[in-house]
Amino acid sequence: MKILNLIMLFFFIGLLGSCELVESPDDTANVSDGFITYPALTLNGDQLITIGVGETFTDPGSVATLGIEDISDQTVVDGTVDANTPGVYTLTYTISIVNELDEPAMVVRQRYVAVASADAMALDLSGVYAGDGTAISGAWTQSATVTSAGGVWYNIDKGLASGNNLGLFFAVVDGMGAPLNLVVPDQVSPFGNVNTTGAGTNGQLNDNGFQWTLFVSCCGNFGPIIYSR
Repeated sequence: MKILNLIMLFFFIGLLGSCELVESPDDTANVSDGFITYPALTLNGDQLITIGVGETFTDPGSVATLGIEDISDQTVVDGTVDANTPGVYTLTYTISIVNELDEPAMVVRQRYVAVASADAMALDLSGVYAGDGTAISGAWTQSATVTSAGGVWYNIDKGLASGNNLGLFFAVVDGMGAPLNLVVPDQVSPFGNVNTTGAGTNGQLNDNGFQWTLFVSCCGNFGPIIYSR
C-alpha cells in the first residue's frame, strides 16, 4: 500500500510540473501601459438640505475633476425642487467620461432637499423609541435610536424595529394632521433600495412618535412599524 501511495504521489507531482499557468483575460481587464485617471465628483455644501416652504432654493453645485483638470461644466444635474410644496426632492449629479481604455467611467452623487413647514422645523424627534413591528413579525419589536442630522433630517438605527439594524435617514416635512409627514427618500441598503415614496408606503407623525410602512426592494412593503417614546 505504501508503494502504491508513493507511485500516486510522484504521478501527481509530474502532472503539476507539466502544467502551464494560463492567465485569465479578466486579470488584465483593468490594466493599461499608461496611467489611468478616473473622474472625481464632490458636492458643495451639505448632502441633506432643509429649506422652509416658500423659501428660495439655490443649488450649491458640485466640483468634478479629472486628474488636475476641472471638468465641472460636464456635470449633468437631474431633478427639481418645488419650494412651495412640503416634501423631499432628490438632485442627481452625474459626471461621465471615456477613459484611456475607451471604457465609460461614471460617477454619480445625490443631494436631498427637504422643503418643510414651520411646524416640522419646530419639532425635535431625537431620542430612543420603542419599536413595534408586530404587524410584520412578533420578533420585530426592538427599540430604536433617532439622532438629528441637521434641519429636519434624522438618522434611525433600526428602520424596521428588528435585529437586522437597518440604518436609514429621513425627513419630517409637515406637522400633525398633514397628509404627508415623514419621508424616507430612496436610499441603498444591504437589502436593496428602501423608501416611503412608493405606492402603498407612507410616513406619519402620531401623538407620541411616528410610524411608517417601508418599501424594501428585496421583499416588498413592511409595515406599519410604530415608534413610540
